[in-house]
Amino acid sequence: MRDVNNPVSIAQLEMLEFLKHLFRLQFLLIVAAVLTGVYYNQLINWITNKAGDPASESLAVSYENSQALSSGEQLFTRDELAKFNGENGTPIYLAIIGTVFDVSKGIKHYGPGCSYNFFAGRDASVSFINGEFESYDVGKADDVISLKSNDLLSLENWQQFYRKEYKYKGKLIGRFYDEKGEPTHYHWKYLALLEQAKTAKAQAEQLREVYPDCNIEWSEERGTRVWCTKSSGGKQREWVGYPRKLFEVGASNFRCACIQEKDLDTTDVMLKQYDDCGLRAYECYYKVD
Repeated sequence: MRDVNNPVSIAQLEMLEFLKHLFRLQFLLIVAAVLTGVYYNQLINWITNKAGDPASESLAVSYENSQALSSGEQLFTRDELAKFNGENGTPIYLAIIGTVFDVSKGIKHYGPGCSYNFFAGRDASVSFINGEFESYDVGKADDVISLKSNDLLSLENWQQFYRKEYKYKGKLIGRFYDEKGEPTHYHWKYLALLEQAKTAKAQAEQLREVYPDCNIEWSEERGTRVWCTKSSGGKQREWVGYPRKLFEVGASNFRCACIQEKDLDTTDVMLKQYDDCGLRAYECYYKVD
């Protein structure tokens, strides 16, 4: 017999009733999940068994599209993307590094006959760098691996621009993404090269803190003049420095850098004195043949 004057036993009974309701709710949720899975599998099997039937194929496409829309992105083949070129009132999409954006609001730039219509309906990532808009080679237009480090950084800046200014739509199946929308091996290689480019840029910026750029000017009479001041290279400092040719790793040419007295014999970087210029001169002149 229950002791109604015992508050502990009443609380325990109330907790028991609560747990019973909770278990019933969990059971109903499990049943619903199972039924959902069953009907999902039945739908997939029905579509598969009806392959070749135009009506079922249409349903399959509609179902896939609804799934893509619900996840907030779509997957495009090259042929599907090509249809979004602004002609006959269609939206205008473009892809860069395999990501697709709706640029319809920029129709005055990307619409038919406009200056950047070349990019509409395709991934022409390389053209963002080399500026070639006349020809489109499907096999090379988005092959960015061979680009220089600075070009990879510029291309990423373009992609970030589109992410900021236009609506992201999804991914292009091909070089960067597979049929499931997963990154390809090529994409991972691109990301590794991009990371290397970012590291190299950071190292170069650190190097400029230690060895700032010279001031540079050119005249027909005297050729190129390079000189150092306490603010050359945009770096305010207490010392002036001496102009030297500095050769950076991976760079195809040298840059003029201002070097402190204590660093003239450094082995951290490759330095070379300008021809016909004094060892402690603050300015040098040279002509390029």
